[in-house]
Amino acid sequence: MTLLLALYSLAFSILRPITKILAFFSPKIAGQIKGRPDVSRIARDLAMTRAQYRDCAVFFCSSAGEFEQALPIISRLQASKDTYVQVIFFSQSGLDYVKARGESIPCMLMPLSDSIWQWGWLFSALLPTLTCVIRHELWPGFLSIARRFGRLYLVDASLSQGEKNSLLWGLVRRRLLQEFDHIFAVSKSDYDYFTVTCGLPKSMITVTSDTKYDRVVERARARPDLVANLRDTLQHLTPQGTQHRLILGSAYIDEIELLISAISARKELLSSWQVIIVPHQLTISNIDMISTKIENQGFRPVRYGSMDRLTQPTNFIIVDKMGMLAEIYGTADAALIGGALHHQVHNVLEPASHGLAIAFGPFYKNSQEAIHLVDAKLATVVKTGREFSDWWQNLEQNGKLRRQIMLDATHKLTGAADLIIATWRQQMMDRS
Repeated sequence: MTLLLALYSLAFSILRPITKILAFFSPKIAGQIKGRPDVSRIARDLAMTRAQYRDCAVFFCSSAGEFEQALPIISRLQASKDTYVQVIFFSQSGLDYVKARGESIPCMLMPLSDSIWQWGWLFSALLPTLTCVIRHELWPGFLSIARRFGRLYLVDASLSQGEKNSLLWGLVRRRLLQEFDHIFAVSKSDYDYFTVTCGLPKSMITVTSDTKYDRVVERARARPDLVANLRDTLQHLTPQGTQHRLILGSAYIDEIELLISAISARKELLSSWQVIIVPHQLTISNIDMISTKIENQGFRPVRYGSMDRLTQPTNFIIVDKMGMLAEIYGTADAALIGGALHHQVHNVLEPASHGLAIAFGPFYKNSQEAIHLVDAKLATVVKTGREFSDWWQNLEQNGKLRRQIMLDATHKLTGAADLIIATWRQQMMDRS
């Protein structure tokens, strides 16, 4: 334990009570610290639960996205019945996501303080065999303690876009990366970054692709009954003669305006299509605004939460419940993915894993998957209502062939979770 790390932890310990005082005056600060555990109080119960298992694996995730990436690995570990899994979130939104989906995996927020003493309480209770950081969350106190209790891994590691412009963070990150026993990189370019730019040993890095590919494909296959039930639920509100379904996934107001522009020019598109809108923000005010815009076009949108009380078919359904988007894609034929008309595209893998025809706006370079789909001519970039309506109108041609090509392209990206687990087991054997 270095003096610098001790001083770092002491600074956090001093700031901790100050932060709690500031929370009384700032709702934003209060929201950040709400629900963060006092690990000295929960350590005893955690230790008793963990003691029922031979091994323990800790997963540190920023939020819901990283949790989804961890799930293929978690499911494989839990299948053996002898490993206790503890997920730690940085963000409250991750914990909210888990609760909304009814996940049974033990989850908690990280402590308010990144001190070696707070983490020491937690890891002394869990005694992990291994600790796994998903993509990032490189906290010095956490890393220092985690590596003392078991093997420490970085999974789905890649060079973030922001780091390219930050010399200081690059230097700090390179130092923190040295704490890991092994790093699983997403691509060859990431391998080159870690070995050449960061100077890490080549034996320390393995290229595995990304576990998010495993997750989206496994999730698409996992609950065909859930997708079938959802399709049946939607069917009683589907107009007579409607054969296809379009999803606006993670939609912002920009995607709504694009939709309105398309149907204003070609109302005949709705003769065989039902549209389901899944807003990025599921606030009442945002859903009300979307409803009003659709109503102003002469249509009657229905909210998913009210469907059980309705019998009149409709061309438009607005989803007002969290955690349903992946399964809703399974009921559809095509998707317009939100975000790329103004900032950056959201998850394109979920609709791709169901074989959907995909379109999104021009700001998609944040997503390697979106770039790949565009380059392979499996996704279409649309900027105007006319471009969107042209794409939409042509979708009924060769639908089955297009769906199979998309499914094949997505499945070729999988396999990271199995490779990671195999590497872990080999390293454990070599160590023993």
